[in-house]
Amino acid sequence: MPRGRGICKQILLHGCSIILLHRFKHDKHGQDVVATIMPTPIMRKSQQYLAQAILMTMLISLSQSAWSKMTVMPDAEMSEATGQSLLNLTYVAPGASGNNNMVDGSTTANVGFYRVGLQATTSINTNIQSLQLGCGGVNGPGCDINLSNVSLTGLNPGADGSYASSDATITNPYLEFAIKNPTSLSTREVEGFRIGAASILGRLSIGTNDDTTTTADDTGISSLSGNLTVNITNGKLNNIKIGGGLLTTTATIANYSSTQSLTRASTITLNGISATTGSLKLGGILPTISNLTLSNITLDSEPLSSVHNLALTNADGTATSDAYLSLQKTALKWQTISTGAFDAPAAQTGWWLSLPSITINNLNSNNEIDIPLLTALTGVFGTQVILPAFDLAQTPIQNCYGTLKFC
Repeated sequence: MPRGRGICKQILLHGCSIILLHRFKHDKHGQDVVATIMPTPIMRKSQQYLAQAILMTMLISLSQSAWSKMTVMPDAEMSEATGQSLLNLTYVAPGASGNNNMVDGSTTANVGFYRVGLQATTSINTNIQSLQLGCGGVNGPGCDINLSNVSLTGLNPGADGSYASSDATITNPYLEFAIKNPTSLSTREVEGFRIGAASILGRLSIGTNDDTTTTADDTGISSLSGNLTVNITNGKLNNIKIGGGLLTTTATIANYSSTQSLTRASTITLNGISATTGSLKLGGILPTISNLTLSNITLDSEPLSSVHNLALTNADGTATSDAYLSLQKTALKWQTISTGAFDAPAAQTGWWLSLPSITINNLNSNNEIDIPLLTALTGVFGTQVILPAFDLAQTPIQNCYGTLKFC
């Protein structure tokens, strides 16, 4: 007797799992259907009754002849059936898993989190001419986030050499709500929501930079609220002048990482950068010593508008995890999806962008950087060397077909 395919479906209901197994048999008399419900050990009685009700509702659409011919599915056949749910529903109660969020003067945790996630990998290539969030409102004049000419693409160009044919990869996207007093029908309310993903691999291009010798014409990030970890790899400064040009040299920046929390920021300061010089040339001509290390460099008040090209990766090139965009009435600590902990910096009131790892690759600036002679000499011994803001010489990618710069 011919037999059809076995199908397995899984439904997640508030911590419980229901496996629906269907077996189809075909013969001259019609179709036999077998369905089995497998509650998990943690299901309560009420959840089992709900699961059974769902199962019966699904089966009601089958023909009357199929209902009259239900048979038992052997354990061996059941063990061959596998499956995975498309949607994943998660609830974190106040006080659970380190969720100690307290709002509105509460002395105990009183915020619960409801998340619906899509167990899938999605691809996206998009351009946004202007992204303005949280302008005015509770945080006053200005915007929480204000970006222009934003492009999200794949990490590298597509097969035709264009970023327009390259997609960013988003794994397990989700939507989550923070609910105050989640168990109280009379006082519960939404405290915030966020959209995010378990991981993102791609490239974020922002703004314009027609002249890479000055920051005066750079556009892109006008203001930014969020937490981000900035990685710099393979960085080089090619035009350093010491003592007004008495000595000239280059410098190679050691791999660097810094975590920042910003609120409506237009500049960023990076501390603790280390760099090794090339040959120091007297008067720009006569070589002297080389390979001096300055271990305490600060890039002071660098305009965020000079940042135009960010890889959404960890320093080793793997996908960045736990990125999200949120809106909240008061400061909240959202759960870190990859670890389950509530240990990330608190998202502040208003709109908040969390990028736990972004990378500036191949920073290569020819802009002149002047360092006083005494500062350079003492910097060899660990004294702070402050670099003034300079154009990072980054240019946005072209995410359009043809000659258009932005589309």
